[in-house]
Amino acid sequence: MRTLATIAVAMAACSTAHVSSGIDGAESADAATATDAVATPDAATDAAAATDAATATADAPPCPISANPAPTLDGVGDLADYVTSQRLTPGATMAATDEVAVTWDATYLYVTVTSEAFLDASKPLHVYVESADTLGASAPTTGKEYGGRTPQLPFSPSHLIAVRRTNDFGNGPYDGVYSPAGAAPWATRTLDLVPGTSVYASSDNRTLSVRTPWTALGSCPLALRLALHVVNGAAGNEWKDLVPIGHTPWLTGGGAYYELSLTGSPSVTGWTLR
Repeated sequence: MRTLATIAVAMAACSTAHVSSGIDGAESADAATATDAVATPDAATDAAAATDAATATADAPPCPISANPAPTLDGVGDLADYVTSQRLTPGATMAATDEVAVTWDATYLYVTVTSEAFLDASKPLHVYVESADTLGASAPTTGKEYGGRTPQLPFSPSHLIAVRRTNDFGNGPYDGVYSPAGAAPWATRTLDLVPGTSVYASSDNRTLSVRTPWTALGSCPLALRLALHVVNGAAGNEWKDLVPIGHTPWLTGGGAYYELSLTGSPSVTGWTLR
């Protein structure tokens, strides 16, 4: 009898151990299921977010600035990188070789100027632009003071692209995109234009090229007003290499300027002279 009782107790213990093992297994399965349940909503959320982002990107209209062939600016024969229709002879030239070229693609505005003035590394090129989707009525104003001289402008620019052959004479960089906003107009540089990356000078010191991203000029403007000149600074010859030829920085009103449609061809013949 004692033997039978011992066997019964042993069988009961085995049965209890088997039941406990089953419960532990069920708990493990529940834990795994709970873990999977947490991961699944996260994955679904991530997938939904990715889908929404892709949809938003697909829905965003592309910038319609025309994607023209870009000149390869590097300071070596930069004028030759523009097609003939993008090049023009400026007013008030200093030499027969003085020339200007302008074009754009969907990312940058490109300007190259050859001027004898650049033999003096402190004489800057100033490119004034007014960018917008639609241009309203023009309003003459004044530009950036340089060397004690302030130009008269035929419209109210939204930006100034200013570069010179020597960017920094020890007082900090000069090359950049400037804003007219603030207590001191044109004192705020909103973007540095870095020599060798955005600004290029030729080895003979007569040509400067600059490429400026549209992101610094209103993101995706469709129209542009433009006037440019070199600040020469000599008495009676304060401003040289004028674009357009009728631009007169020394006279109230500033003279002429160009209007450009950025969704079309950059050929100069398509620009509107105002």
